[in-house]
Amino acid sequence: MKDCPGFVISSARTHEKNASSEMYYVLSELLDQEEVNVSPVSGISGLSIVTFQGDPVQVLEKLQEMIEDNPLFQYTLKIVPFQYKVSTSVENLKEAAIKLSTEIDEDNTWKINVRRRHTQIPREEIIGTIANEINKGKVKLESPDHYVIVEIIGKWTYLAVSSIPELSVSVSQFFEEEDDFTF
Repeated sequence: MKDCPGFVISSARTHEKNASSEMYYVLSELLDQEEVNVSPVSGISGLSIVTFQGDPVQVLEKLQEMIEDNPLFQYTLKIVPFQYKVSTSVENLKEAAIKLSTEIDEDNTWKINVRRRHTQIPREEIIGTIANEINKGKVKLESPDHYVIVEIIGKWTYLAVSSIPELSVSVSQFFEEEDDFTF
């Protein structure tokens, strides 16, 4: 398992390059992250992978604070953090779960969030494999302390333990607040 901090970001179809550009700008210029690399996922419209050197959970928390006051994104719709990258296989998921379990304390609650694209591994098998390796805390499906995030995109799986499962960015909410905005 490779440490690989970053985000899986989604955008509307055909706007991957625009979402990638705005994410690059926000991370490198506004948040001073180093070694920012953003690239659309080939073969899957509306999806891009972002890597950088910072802690993705802390960066996501900063982004959440920033967008409460100011709409930063026009093309990016959703931001999901990841800390690790592994080749997609049940065995690698098992190893990753053991590593992820070290970030959960005995008194914590947790939930597994799985998104899978271009894989034949059944969702139930993914959840079962990971849940069997996390022997700490308790499962809580609503408002847990931690989310075990599993994003499978073909041959690669991106994983994290985070208090925020994702950041949904809605530009329309800012326009609704504007009294003078008209089309």
